[in-house]
Amino acid sequence: MPKKTLIIDCDGVIYPFEVFPLGEFVTAMKRTYREDLNVDGHTQARVSAETLEKNRLGMFNYIRAMCDETGYDFDKFFHKMQEKLDYTKITKDEALFKALVMQAKQNNVVILTNNHKSHLDMVLQHRFGKNIYDLQKAGIKCFDIKSTEKDGVFYPKQDPEGLVMFTDRLGVLPQDCILIDDTQRNIEAAQRIGMKTVLITENYTLKHYLTEMNSRKVKTKTYYGKENG
Repeated sequence: MPKKTLIIDCDGVIYPFEVFPLGEFVTAMKRTYREDLNVDGHTQARVSAETLEKNRLGMFNYIRAMCDETGYDFDKFFHKMQEKLDYTKITKDEALFKALVMQAKQNNVVILTNNHKSHLDMVLQHRFGKNIYDLQKAGIKCFDIKSTEKDGVFYPKQDPEGLVMFTDRLGVLPQDCILIDDTQRNIEAAQRIGMKTVLITENYTLKHYLTEMNSRKVKTKTYYGKENG
């Protein structure tokens, strides 16, 4: 039987969603525009409208467009944005790390975030006491939004085309993948291209799923909250 490829989201999956609600990212983003790029509200609204008009999905296409507008370095933007987030709220979970490593011995395990790699690195350091390099040494590959970039446009997980691009990069077929995510829109995009999916909730966490996987209790197809063909 070929190995499965587990594609695991970061925010709301590696750590609970309530630690960093989406609103905190949006607030940090707006503060970075105002304090570091010195961009006024009119410019923000115009660039946002232009981005939506071009059907460029997700917050990060908007940030890319704003950086292009102002001549600001894209990677530097995220470092400035992260300074406005309190990562100490993320608690350590060594048991989750061990479960990920155990699963990586049986299947392909990758973390794919719609966020920036520097954010993922901060999350991993606070959650596991490890950085991206440490996880990759343990057999867990890490990718950020740039892994689905094509012709200057990001294709986040809510875009089926982005998921196809990502599986092509990994050299695997969508039907051999399981997307583990806490966002219904991303789950639906994955199902459209034939992926199995796992919807993470407050009551069904990544740790629950990995525990079942590692004990071989998960069936090929199950219901809401678990593998969903």
